[in-house]
Amino acid sequence: MTKNRYTGNRALLLAGSGLAMVMSSAPAWGQDAGNDDTAVEQSSGGLDEIVVTARKREENAQDTPIAITAMSGEMIEDRQILNVAQVASFAPNVNIQPVGNISGSSASLTAFIRGVGQTDFNITVDPGVGIYVDGVYVSRSVGGLLDLADIGSVQILRGPQGTLFGKNTIGGAIIVNSREPSNDFELKLEAATGRFNRADIKGIINIPISDTLAVRAVASYETRDGYQLRLVDGDRQGDKDSFSGRVAIKWEPSNVFTATLAGDVNIRREGTAASTLIENRDSPDLLQIVTLPDGRTVAFPSSNFGYNKLGGGAGQCGAPGELAPLDNPNCVSARFVTGDIDTTFAGGPNQSDFDLWGVNLTMEYDLGNVTLKSISAYRDQKSTIEFDFDATPHEVLGLTNNIDVWQASQELQLVGSVLDDRLKFTLGAFYLKEKGEDIEPLRFGFANFFSGGRIDNDSYAAFAQATFEVTDRLSITPGIRYTDETKRFDPSAQVITRDFTAGVLPGFDDGVFVQFARCITGQAAPQLLPNGFPDPTCVPSATNPGGNHLLPAVEVSVKAKEWTPAISANYSFSDDILGYISYSRGFKNGGFTQRIFPGELETPSFRPEFVDSYEVGLKTELFDRRLRMNLAVFQSDYTDIQIVVNEGIAPRVRNGGQGRIRGFEIEGQAAPTDWLRIDYGVGYLDAGYRSVDPAAFPVNLDSQFAFVPEWTGTVAANATVLDNENGTLVLRGDWYHQSGSFKDAINSPQLFQPAYSVFGANASYTLPGDQITITAGVTNLTDERYIQGGYVDLDVGGVALATFSRPREWFLRIGYEF
Repeated sequence: MTKNRYTGNRALLLAGSGLAMVMSSAPAWGQDAGNDDTAVEQSSGGLDEIVVTARKREENAQDTPIAITAMSGEMIEDRQILNVAQVASFAPNVNIQPVGNISGSSASLTAFIRGVGQTDFNITVDPGVGIYVDGVYVSRSVGGLLDLADIGSVQILRGPQGTLFGKNTIGGAIIVNSREPSNDFELKLEAATGRFNRADIKGIINIPISDTLAVRAVASYETRDGYQLRLVDGDRQGDKDSFSGRVAIKWEPSNVFTATLAGDVNIRREGTAASTLIENRDSPDLLQIVTLPDGRTVAFPSSNFGYNKLGGGAGQCGAPGELAPLDNPNCVSARFVTGDIDTTFAGGPNQSDFDLWGVNLTMEYDLGNVTLKSISAYRDQKSTIEFDFDATPHEVLGLTNNIDVWQASQELQLVGSVLDDRLKFTLGAFYLKEKGEDIEPLRFGFANFFSGGRIDNDSYAAFAQATFEVTDRLSITPGIRYTDETKRFDPSAQVITRDFTAGVLPGFDDGVFVQFARCITGQAAPQLLPNGFPDPTCVPSATNPGGNHLLPAVEVSVKAKEWTPAISANYSFSDDILGYISYSRGFKNGGFTQRIFPGELETPSFRPEFVDSYEVGLKTELFDRRLRMNLAVFQSDYTDIQIVVNEGIAPRVRNGGQGRIRGFEIEGQAAPTDWLRIDYGVGYLDAGYRSVDPAAFPVNLDSQFAFVPEWTGTVAANATVLDNENGTLVLRGDWYHQSGSFKDAINSPQLFQPAYSVFGANASYTLPGDQITITAGVTNLTDERYIQGGYVDLDVGGVALATFSRPREWFLRIGYEF
């Protein structure tokens, strides 16, 4: 499935030609956009002005030389966007899915911007896209699916952003800003119902306590049944049961000092993601089902996994002379592939619980031409995710993730201007402390493999950026960042245990349990672990205190010290046309692989990855501000790409090699009439490997990047068809398209998702008085079902799993505003 490179070059040439055409038309179409302090400035007879804070100061998005998609809180509400993942449907070259490939959770974010991201959710691996909530970096992918209950704006920045943000962001940044307390009393109530017994309720209140003190609070509860039926027990997967809340107190004792203290919480009690078995290895070497004395049914992997073959006698899976093992009820086979993505034979655990909370204090002191800002934050996350990895009625593979992690961060910013505002600068310092553990038991028949361990991370950084106005039209912006990171990992949890309740099983010879793993005391051959586990030949040692460790019980660490620069120049061809050129370098530290089988003598690690990004862009407003069109053409040289490959039953992070990503985006809005607004965007990516590390096998030069479609496109329209004394009626529709892409680095054909399009529509009627609004709509109008993530391991585990998108759903919402 190799791409045609000529096609890619032709697409880039087309984008460049369009950019040149717009520039040549500049003198006839330009008009000043103006400025305002609000997030969205309503413009009579034209497009709204969008003010962003991407460069730590309020700016018109059209004057910001960054490829950015910005949405106000009003836009988010109009489009019925409920979480961060849904934002991607309105941003070209952005791919965000609400599931991790083997996380088992519907709240584990997989995010890619311009082909750069990360599919592994483990706490030993950093995400490739940074998420900032009210200036606070969210360090983990698990729990990163943020509910957008009371949001002022969301901004998506493409490319490395290290010279302006506390934590280095290699692929891009998603900035989520909550609505702040204000001096006006405000009360909003919402309730919604819909398919799958949906029941949502939300309340927002803003109370001005005095002229200097205000409080704002929001509480939201969302619930709906799962859309996938478990045929074994009648339970469901893919449900939602989430409570989120936030309270913020803003104190402004003078016009030079402001302090905002905020706390937030998110509690989820849900089933696992709606994964189903899409293929099982059809082979005589299938899995033998065995009934244990306690009544449980377990299954043993085939001999090609290195396990002790069970008997092979009459009535057993793969018995001598057996011609049709798939019809043998003693075999785990393809009969458990339902052929219906909304059903599964999974009969094991079905749990996805999260407890997340955080508190942050933001203080700003205006010193005149300089503003000092401090952001102090603490966040804590505890989650338990258990799911049936084999998706059969029997205990073959069961995976649990017990995550307990906290982070504390401090960021200082000095933002100011000198030389009559010709020189604007940002200086910053950042520290992040992160500690926690991820214990990940894998239940295999009646053996337990405990992977995981404890992390202890420290990240120090200093950054600076300045914009100098050389002339009224030309500005130059250099920036620099220094990062000093240390990541420590204690793998002492990597052990094998035996389920002693199993008793004596048929097919075992002389009490030998199973041919499990290599001890880490130096033996070259696999050792046998008998009933008297641990094996006497696996003697305890300093690095293997229990005689059953898969990795040395010794803390390991990786360190990195990196300088990452950025520089850009922008030129105003007219008041409404801005051109820019930029270079930036991004960096993401290495880490450790915590899923290990069989055992190893050293804890495996991987190196940092780097991106060098080159970009040329143009931002325009045309036809008396009726049309906004922004273009960006870029190239990213990607070094030591961190990818996930399977080794045994364990997905492992490897450095895949060197790659190059070329592409473009065309994005904008149109207001052909006062009652119609259209948002549009198209993105193109030509991503490929230039060299491949042998350790990344089976990845090769022809492999495609995971979660990187060649084309993305989006169109959204708002039509105000009624706006008078009888009320206001607004009709909305949106369309999102994505070309085909693989969902894993090894390009498993089972996880290739062909091109698809998703439609949504809703209508809102606001009664006279502007207090009550009723909205009815449908998501995924054409019931398009596409793969969001999955896992394929047919050679060893014998399974291929996939999680599919939610089906078509209707909803009805009523809102009251005082």
